[in-house]
Amino acid sequence: MKTVCIFNGDMSRGGGTEKITQVLANGLVKTEKYKIIVLNLSNQGSTSYYPLENKVLFRTLNETSILKKIKELARFLKKERIDVIINVDIMLGIYTIPATMLYPKTKFVSWEMFNLRNNIGSKHTNTIRKICLRRSAYYINQTIGDMQAFMNEMPVKCPIDYIYNPCDIDMNYQGYDTNSKTIVTAGHFFYTKGYDLAVEVANIVLKKHPDWKWKFFGDGVELNKCKEKASEYGLTNLEFCGRTNNIIDEFKKAAMYIMTSRTEGFGLVLTEAKSCNLPTLAFDIDFGPREIIENEVSGYLVKDFNINVMAERICELIEKPDLRKQFSMKAKDNCDKFSLDQFVMKWDKILSSI
Repeated sequence: MKTVCIFNGDMSRGGGTEKITQVLANGLVKTEKYKIIVLNLSNQGSTSYYPLENKVLFRTLNETSILKKIKELARFLKKERIDVIINVDIMLGIYTIPATMLYPKTKFVSWEMFNLRNNIGSKHTNTIRKICLRRSAYYINQTIGDMQAFMNEMPVKCPIDYIYNPCDIDMNYQGYDTNSKTIVTAGHFFYTKGYDLAVEVANIVLKKHPDWKWKFFGDGVELNKCKEKASEYGLTNLEFCGRTNNIIDEFKKAAMYIMTSRTEGFGLVLTEAKSCNLPTLAFDIDFGPREIIENEVSGYLVKDFNINVMAERICELIEKPDLRKQFSMKAKDNCDKFSLDQFVMKWDKILSSI
């Protein structure tokens, strides 16, 4: 039985990276082919926001400085006899690359949580990527488009593949509230997520259709700025709802889902919305939405961060309930490739080859 360590920043946070770590850990441990350890770079509460299976071991590095953490990680790899460590975030290579040089029996897999166009706010990101592309046992992207961009533009010296983030899709769920007048957007309030753009779109849509409301779920550094802008525009029907553990319930009460991200690694929230039969709309950014949304079939892809066109498309769906229903009926047409079984099967194949 292989021992696999899934290395994450901090599982006490409730973001997409933590969620996908949970899904991978729980999925692999259920195969009974792997001993799974989830390792935190830091975690003051020693907790996981998302529940892990009982058989998944949960550990945290204790040292504070980078150098000491590297040495601690190397000792951990040796003590636990880790066969493969998966970096859930490319920048964790800062620790894993030297640690696996100190303990070379452990191979490491680099899992790209963003995309080639996103340097995650660090000038060192592409340097770490280049080293990982040379030293990793595997480099995993989240979309075909991003993998192809890496192959065309970066010095890829290791095996590379893509694995779509999975969504727990109930193919038997046929519900859709045709009477709903609620628009939903969810995620972290970071610049890359484009909530400021969503406020601008909402200013057009909600003033044209004041009987509708738009709910924003999430928090983050851009939250107050967005609240101030919404207040300046007098958008009383734009609601800031904070974080929720029941976003699926909110989707099932909504009429459509809107994504205004400037960049995405994948766009898991789109598949979650589609699993609830919601029409989905997003800006046609380089990677993510175009592999999830079937344009003019289950939703709309809007090019060039065009706020006016996005508002027009939303208003079109508001004004045409039959079209909303038509998109809803097609929402899950391409969802098989985002299944949990496909996700675990592909990871199992890769880990078995290392």
